[in-house]
Amino acid sequence: MSRQDQAPQRPTVGDTLTVVQRVPAPAGALVQPRLPDDSLVATVLGVPSVQREGDSVRIAYTVTVWSPGRHELRLPGALVLGPDGAVDTLADARVLLDVASVLPEGEPVESLAPRNARPWMPRAERSAVPFAVLLLPLLVLVLITAWWWRRRGPVTPRPMREPPTRADQLARIARWIEAEEVALAVDHLARMLPEGPDGESWRARVAEVRFAAGMEGTLDDLAREGLELAGRPGGAS
Repeated sequence: MSRQDQAPQRPTVGDTLTVVQRVPAPAGALVQPRLPDDSLVATVLGVPSVQREGDSVRIAYTVTVWSPGRHELRLPGALVLGPDGAVDTLADARVLLDVASVLPEGEPVESLAPRNARPWMPRAERSAVPFAVLLLPLLVLVLITAWWWRRRGPVTPRPMREPPTRADQLARIARWIEAEEVALAVDHLARMLPEGPDGESWRARVAEVRFAAGMEGTLDDLAREGLELAGRPGGAS
């Protein structure tokens, strides 16, 4: 046999309440509730909640009531699937709903005039206050920047770096040779030596031994020879 729980307060039209039904169910059985089909009295919101309580199952329906007065809401019997696979349909349950009207009591509905709609509320209010609040700090920042700019005086341009002289280039190549950076020194010397016989002869000998195995010592000697050629008057281009 099923039992139903109702809300202690009298609901009004449009209220949401919970109708609880408890049905007996053996251990291991599955209970599938069915929804009420009388939508004029109440509308079920969502899926009913099913919870086991000992030897019974608690089914909670969340409904919204629509019709004032006393009504009988029929709850279709739940389906019970036993552990052995047998399906049983329980008897329908009925619950009484006493719903209060939201209209004034004792007056015919035809005599009630609908209330006037509330006036539209403005969504926004135009004001220059936010603009002024943002403009004041911006103006102060501009004044401080202008004062600092005038106070710092004219900008002194950076002096241009003079290109290295031939003596500076030769000294740098000599340091590379001492640091055993012979390949780097040879590359720079090949660009510094003019297109004369001495320069062409030196480049040819460098090309022969530069990538040959075991000729590192010869390349060192050629680097020093090229440095000497570049240091002669008219030896650099």
